[in-house]
Amino acid sequence: MFYSVLRSHPVFRLLLYSAVAALMPLPIQAEQTVTPTETLIRLTVSPMPAPKPALRYSLLPELKELNPGNPIANYMKCWMSQDFYAQATFERISAAGLRQADLAARMDKPDWQILSKLKSDGIGLLIPDVQKIRAVAAGLKERFHREVADNRLDDALVTAKTLFAMARHTAEHPTLIGELVGIAITFIAIGQFEEMLERPACPNFYWALTNLPSPFISLDKGFEGERILFCSEFKDLSDTTPMTADQIKKVIIHIDRLQMDVGKTEAQIRTLLDARAKDAVYMTAVRKRLMDYGIAEQNLQRFSTDQMILLDERRETETRRDEELKLLKLPIWQAEELLAKIKKHKDFGVFDILLPFGQRVFRTQGRLDQRLALLRHVEALRIYVAEHDGKLPQKLSDFTVPLPNDPVTGKPFHYSVDGDTVHLRGTPAPTTEKLPAHNIHYEVKFRGK
Repeated sequence: MFYSVLRSHPVFRLLLYSAVAALMPLPIQAEQTVTPTETLIRLTVSPMPAPKPALRYSLLPELKELNPGNPIANYMKCWMSQDFYAQATFERISAAGLRQADLAARMDKPDWQILSKLKSDGIGLLIPDVQKIRAVAAGLKERFHREVADNRLDDALVTAKTLFAMARHTAEHPTLIGELVGIAITFIAIGQFEEMLERPACPNFYWALTNLPSPFISLDKGFEGERILFCSEFKDLSDTTPMTADQIKKVIIHIDRLQMDVGKTEAQIRTLLDARAKDAVYMTAVRKRLMDYGIAEQNLQRFSTDQMILLDERRETETRRDEELKLLKLPIWQAEELLAKIKKHKDFGVFDILLPFGQRVFRTQGRLDQRLALLRHVEALRIYVAEHDGKLPQKLSDFTVPLPNDPVTGKPFHYSVDGDTVHLRGTPAPTTEKLPAHNIHYEVKFRGK
């Protein structure tokens, strides 16, 4: 629902980032206990060697399963087939509608066809289609659950592929909201996947997990979209031609609209500009920064002080934005180290409300990749026990297949054995140590022990 109410006011963006992150399910179908600081997931599994051939199973549709087409339009057809009078969301979409989702997940060219609107509408962009995908995911979640409960594991694997593929298709949306919803759908898939792992005859998915993309949800398009959204808000602020007083006033009114919920009004922005214009040292520094930025000196000589101050504020906001966005391609643990070193700015920035919430999104991505890496450990454990007559490995170096490091730290996961129970833990990101969603603890036992 919150996507459908998105309007031009940027505070909605903050609410949306927070709401989507908060609604990330701890989608655990196995027995779980949530304490004030930890989420404990109890799994009872069976020993199971790796499949032969090793790539017999996949958690994403393979190339041989794909067909030409745009899956997004077909997901929308699935959503349109729902019965809006059904009491529960997962009951709304028919079996035929969910089969349409299966077909969509096996199409090769996802395109949300929203790029031109992104450029023109800026933060006023409406994205109700992303919310519709969540309704489809709810229906698939319930189908996945029923297939596992009925021990129809081949059918359950089809649904798993559909959910995982749909998550990645959703993350092709050129907004951070789209990528966060893609991550949320992946968590939904993981919750049902854990339920499937507890079935006695469940095959081993170590190599299927190993061959998933890493990171599973890329943030590239979302952050590129943030840059487009940012630029679209400055269509009326020229860095090439002098602006009239009326044009400047129009920009100030726009700033006022952006800042309405953070304590700034048009009169206050006007006061801010006037005060800075009287500071000769400040204006000399502004002129130098803008020339270093690439604005020709002859242009600056024709600009009013208001125009130069606003251009300098835009430059400063771009600089602060890129301090986070430049870390996009780094491993999560490296990005965290550098994010911690970024100095917090005390001075009010006119356009700070347009800064993306990069660290929150990085951490959400890290939580997902950490969860997938922990599941890879669970499957590696099933392989070891199958190969060693029911014995448990006492330390990580005993495992017979490669193990990933914790993507949040770049170091091995925490592993211990207590009698017949294995404990696997990830490490939370800095400042999240007391948040249960960031403290995942797998407690793994083997059936019959």
